[in-house]
Formats: sequence, structure tokens, C-alpha cells
Amino acid sequence: LYQAAVRQVDASVGRLLETLSDSGIHDETAVVLAGDHGEEFQEHGHLAHYPKLYDELIRVPLIVDVPGTASRRIEQQVALDSIPPTVADLFGVESPDEWRGKTLAPTVFDGSSPSDDPVVSVAVRGEEVTTQPIPRSLEDGDLLVSVRDRDWTYIRNVDEGSDELYHRTGDPTQQTDLSTGRTEEERGITDRFGSLVDEHVGLLRSQDDDGSTSS
Repeated sequence: LYQAAVRQVDASVGRLLETLSDSGIHDETAVVLAGDHGEEFQEHGHLAHYPKLYDELIRVPLIVDVPGTASRRIEQQVALDSIPPTVADLFGVESPDEWRGKTLAPTVFDGSSPSDDPVVSVAVRGEEVTTQPIPRSLEDGDLLVSVRDRDWTYIRNVDEGSDELYHRTGDPTQQTDLSTGRTEEERGITDRFGSLVDEHVGLLRSQDDDGSTSS
């Protein structure tokens, strides 16, 4: 079923690109393609894409194709919140101050390296991981926030007050939780990433108080 879904998406993207070409506007159209989530195949006990913040679900492709630019692959990680400012930049429109993402236009046009800052991801989980429909509001379950850099993933269940820490360099599928008995390096990672979680939680709570979307 998953392979069939991949083929269906591939065919749909193909039809879109063919239509742009047949319409004579392919050479003046930027195409941005991103995955909204990955799929779990029992890496952490389930199939599909329930609210979790491990790599199989949050590490997704991002492709930006702008006519006249060279093809290149960027090794640094970027966040999906970079998409709106990138699109605005391509249109020559100034991004609103409240947008937190950073434009990738310089990377697309001249290969400038993006910042490679840690990426923050958010999910809301009901009483059961498999609760349906998947919770979308902070009031619907526990808030999960993760911080990911090139080597480490830190995950905190904000409402439970529990956390997880994984060193993906030697544990790419995040099976060994290092949150207990931390070394000095691991405590430093936890403190640094924990401050980013605190900052993001504050932002989410303020948005929720203002009636803004928080999922």
C-alpha cells in the first residue's frame, strides 16, 4: 500500500510538470515540493504516522526547483517553516515579521549554505498514540516538542514533564534513549535543546491564548 501511494504521488507530480510544460510556462515556474510527514514501519511500535517526533516521521524531503538555477543537493537540515519566506522571496515580496522561518532563496540561486540551525518539531498526542482523529489543538492532548540537529534528537512531552535523548550518529533509528544517566556532553545537549523547547512552548501557548492555530 505504501509503495502504491508513492507511485500515485509520483504520477500526480508528473502530471503537474507535464501540464506546466504543455502550457509553455515550465521555464517561468518555480516548483516547491515537500513532504508533510514520513511513515513509521514499526520502528517505534506502530505503522503509519501517529503523533511521534522520531526521524522516520519528521525527516522529509524538500525540493525547490527554480528555472535557471543549478541543480545541487544541500546537506544541511532546514525546517519546513522556511517554505513561506522562500516563496515570498521568489515573488519579490517581503516576509511578515512574525514568520520565523528563513528564506532559502540564496541557497537556491548561488548555493549559499543555510544556517543548519536545530529544527524544532511539534505534535499533540491524545491519551493513546493511536487516538483518531489525530489531535490538532493543545487542548486535545499532550504537547510534544523535539529539537534535532545533525547528530542529536531531543524530545520532550511538555505535559508529562518527561524527555528523551538520542545520539543518531551511532543510533540512527533512535532506539537507545540516553535521557537517564547522562554524560556531561549529554547534559549540555539537553540544556541547550531544552531552552529551545521552552522558547517554542512559550510561543505556542501565546498563540493559543490569542486564538491562533497551534498545530
